[in-house]
Amino acid sequence: MQAADDGARLAWLALAAGLLPPVVVHACYLISAQAGLVPACIPYFTGCTSISAAGRHGVAFFLFKGGMIPAAVLMAAFWWLSRRWLLALGCADSRSVRALVAIGLISAAFLVLYTVYLGSKGDFYNLMRRFGVNVHLSFGALAQMLLVRALLRAPGAAVPRWIVRAQVGLLALLLALGLASIPIGNFVADKDRAMNVIEWWFAALTSGWYLLGAAAWQASGFRARFATGGIGI
Repeated sequence: MQAADDGARLAWLALAAGLLPPVVVHACYLISAQAGLVPACIPYFTGCTSISAAGRHGVAFFLFKGGMIPAAVLMAAFWWLSRRWLLALGCADSRSVRALVAIGLISAAFLVLYTVYLGSKGDFYNLMRRFGVNVHLSFGALAQMLLVRALLRAPGAAVPRWIVRAQVGLLALLLALGLASIPIGNFVADKDRAMNVIEWWFAALTSGWYLLGAAAWQASGFRARFATGGIGI
């Protein structure tokens, strides 16, 4: 980490990675609901529509693709920088720290895959869309777990403990939702609505975790220095 007046703070990047997806998704839902393309409801509680359906038609189709691909780029940048941040905090450059970068980048790449195939028709496109969103969410949660694990082992107190505890709490909720989806997907009669509710909450909690990541970067003073020779962290 650099001195307090040296370089540009990077918390904005993590903040954007957390804010852009829900802003895009909710804007797409409102546009689609107003156009009568999806039911008007509170999908977090009724599961009347999925996130994919909210961005599949009309203006929302272009907004979804135009917003989620940049969001994936922001997430990729977040994970690429996370290793440097952890090393700056004094964490060891362990295999799990290096792995979280790779896993996070894979998660971001599959968000792009999901976004590209959204709205396409045919069994192959449906498979790619489902594969993309499942890998994105599961790998993203795994990368988040590895990062929190590294923070719990970090020396010193550069990151306030309340932030780390809040991240652990969100990950526990994500795990609970993931486990709940197994019996719901196999034994619940009206499983589509229930799975939609899980999807909306899972996406919201994932975004919330990135916002806590932004708070952690801000609190630790994570910065980048720009010079003719490149970028220093």
